[in-house]
Order: sequence, then structure tokens, then C-alpha cells
Amino acid sequence: MTNFFLDLTQTIADGLLFGSTYALVAIGFTLIWGLLRILNLAHGETVMIGMFAGMLVTKVAGLPIVIGIPISMLAGGLVGLVIDRVCYRPLRKAHELVPMIATLGFWILVEELFTKLYFKLWFRDYVDFPNPFDGMGIDIGQIRLRGDYVVTLCVAAVLVIGLYVLIYRTRLGLALRMVAEDHDIGSLMGVPVSRVLSAAFFLSAAYGGAAGYLLGMTANLAGPYAGSQAVVKGLFAMILGGAGSIPGAIVGGLMLGVLELLSSFLVSFSYRDAIAMLVLFIVLVLRPQGLVGRSVATRV
Repeated sequence: MTNFFLDLTQTIADGLLFGSTYALVAIGFTLIWGLLRILNLAHGETVMIGMFAGMLVTKVAGLPIVIGIPISMLAGGLVGLVIDRVCYRPLRKAHELVPMIATLGFWILVEELFTKLYFKLWFRDYVDFPNPFDGMGIDIGQIRLRGDYVVTLCVAAVLVIGLYVLIYRTRLGLALRMVAEDHDIGSLMGVPVSRVLSAAFFLSAAYGGAAGYLLGMTANLAGPYAGSQAVVKGLFAMILGGAGSIPGAIVGGLMLGVLELLSSFLVSFSYRDAIAMLVLFIVLVLRPQGLVGRSVATRV
């Protein structure tokens, strides 16, 4: 029994550490949802592109993580600008479902193209992603914290603090909050709405790129379907915590990490996604606004 509780504690600790990566993905979804009330279904491609950019920087160029993560963020951010230019800017006056469907088409197109290039012109199998912290760890009593998981949590914490400072201590953050309240009022107040939204797309996609690097490092591989997996995990975490809430995205990501590892430990690895979806269903029935989100009354 003692060993069981020790393993259970170890699993929860690992889940909290690893879930910080899901939180970064969820934050990317949350930023766009908060500004446009639209799901950016192409956000997963920023994770995939960031993952491969980081893999090339670390595996091929041999550069350290302190350079790899900014490169991944830059690569993801550039993809975010393309998504804004192709899927949102021409369709901002259309029905809200139209740009969401456009991002779905962008997601499928990029994933199919990249998959063909990946398997036919580049690699024949999944490629290794260098993990400089493999085998390292921190011992706290009988609990061992994996080195790469600790680094993941630290990087995520730094990025979240940086996002807080940007949103609440800078002029861009003030503009983002004003646009989130009302685009028309923001425009009347002199806010360049189009540029602010483009900056938001770059920022959200940059966080996706960072998540891609961390996911590749902890899994020790990079694959072309990472974007599809990121869409599912990120949306799950955002909805679980509360759509439109950055604290909710953080809580949802951490909870998802714990749920996945606990499901694998207590039941089976093959059932972890099903169990996580069941928990999400129960949460939405009992608390539709999510764990951290606030219910909003609407008048018709």
C-alpha cells in the first residue's frame, strides 16, 4: 500500500509538470478566443512547425535550448501571421463560422503537405528530438522529478509571467484588452485593431511554437501529426479550465496532464483519452463555464 501511494504521488507530480506544456497550447487558443470568439483550429500547426524548427536547431545545428525555444517561438509566430493574413483578415466581416472553417482547411492543407514532404522527401520515420536533460532529475524524498519536466515547468512559468507583464503592463496589452471588450470602441479610441489582432495571432502562435519544442523534447521525437494532437489537447484544456480565461487555460492544462498520467497509471494507457473526455463531459454538465471561468448572463 505504501508503494501504491508513493507511485500515485509520483504520477500526480509528473502530470502537473508535464501539463504545463498543455497549458501553453491552451493559452494560444484562449488569446484568439478572447479577442474574436473564434476557435483557431489551425493553431496546432504552429505547434508542429515550432517542434520541427526546434528539432532542426538542436539536432542539426547543435544549438542549446536557450536558442532553440526562441527559434521555435519565432517559427510558430510567423505561421500565426500567415493564418491571420489568409484565414482571418479577409473574412473578419463574415459570419464567425466562416474564418473558423477557413482555419480548418488551412490545418488540413498544411498537415497533408507536410506529411507528404516528411515521409517522401525527408525522413522515412519519426526523428529523434534531442533531450539534453534525459536521465537527469531532482530527488525530493522518495519522489523523483524528471529533469526535462522541471525545465518544461520553468519555461512555461517564465512565459506565463511574461504574458502577464505584456497584457497588464504594456500599451500593447492595454490595446489587446480594449479590443477584447469591443472592436468598434477600440477603433474609435484610436486603437489599430487590425495590427493588434495580428500581434495577438503572432503571440498566440509563438506560445504554440514553444509548446511544440517542449513536447518534442520530453517525448524525444518529432512527428508530422503533432499539430492534430495539439488541437485536441489544447481545446480540451481551454474548455476544461474555462474558455477565454488565461488562468483557466493554465488550470486546464495542468489538470489534463494529471488526468492523462493518472488514467495510464490506474487504468490503462489506451484508455487515457477516453477517461479525460469523460471527465470533461462531467465538468461541463456540472459547471458549463469550466473550472475557473465565470458564467456570463446574456439578454435577448
